[in-house]
Amino acid sequence: MSLSEKIMDLRKKSGWSQEELAERLGISRQSVSKWETGESIPDIDKIIRMSELWNVSTDYLLKEDAFVQEETPAQETAGDQSGDVDTYREFSGSSDQNAEQDQKTWQRRRQVSREEVADFLALSRESAPRIATGVLLCILSPVCLLLMGVLSEKSAVFGNAALLPENVAGGIGLTVLLALIAIAVAVFITTGMRLSQYEYMEKELLDIPEDVACTVAEEKENFAVTFRYSITIGVVLCIVGVIPLVALSIFTQEDLFMVIGVCILLVFVAVGVFFIVHAGMIQGSYDKLLQTGDYTPGKKKAEKLSGAYWSIVVAIYLGYSFLTGNWGFSWVIFPVAGVLFGAISAVLGAIFH
Repeated sequence: MSLSEKIMDLRKKSGWSQEELAERLGISRQSVSKWETGESIPDIDKIIRMSELWNVSTDYLLKEDAFVQEETPAQETAGDQSGDVDTYREFSGSSDQNAEQDQKTWQRRRQVSREEVADFLALSRESAPRIATGVLLCILSPVCLLLMGVLSEKSAVFGNAALLPENVAGGIGLTVLLALIAIAVAVFITTGMRLSQYEYMEKELLDIPEDVACTVAEEKENFAVTFRYSITIGVVLCIVGVIPLVALSIFTQEDLFMVIGVCILLVFVAVGVFFIVHAGMIQGSYDKLLQTGDYTPGKKKAEKLSGAYWSIVVAIYLGYSFLTGNWGFSWVIFPVAGVLFGAISAVLGAIFH
């Protein structure tokens, strides 16, 4: 039998569903499904874990001509793990260097207590709305400046007169913009400092108690519906926000109405991004603990570059905005940077996998 067939056979003999096996391994049900259909191959740590769960040798799991060999826990522990690496390397076709590196990485897993898991999840739920609000304020920050700029210009709507002197309008708009950004930055710094104690979860391989992993996987499954709805609502709001701007551009070319359209767009985008960031942070906390999604071992290596990337993006945004004064357009830098980051992450993930 092939590895996929053996996993399915042993799972059924144990009386477990794919969900139950996934909970015991701290992974998603989809991963187990892909293993059993042969679409993907388990990592070496998961193969070792399955050999312990079913009390069989790793040779039996990986070699098609191997027969079941019952082993005691003592025999399994006493076995040479270098043999596991050799067998896995032979099966998966990975190089000596990569297989040995995988084994060394697995052996350096960080032990995480149930108290740390509980505290991290609680802090993540508390921090999610704060970070989302900070992002919302950053997106809304140029709205007042845009409106003040239009009110300081002569318009037919106001009888070819300006409602506010240019210096007054500019001062009010810039003050509100800087105030909102300052509040957002304060939120990012204070919340980030509290979350920094769990920074290792993004960079290191984790080993959490099996029952805790099952609980986290169950909570993630329960949150799945909320996550899907939040992402859907966020994306829809970002798309719908363009409609007023397009409609106004069709019926009028007045700067006042075009700026109003842009402001409405920013409001829709801000609210939509709030939903996305809020749900994404909570979902990310589950993925960090279960080492799934964007926090698999291979992606954790690529993720180390994200801090520098987004720091550069923010620097470009602020530099361009202050030099040109075009705050109504510079927000485009962030969605473009997000798309590029997705592509870069995919490439780096493939390289470091």
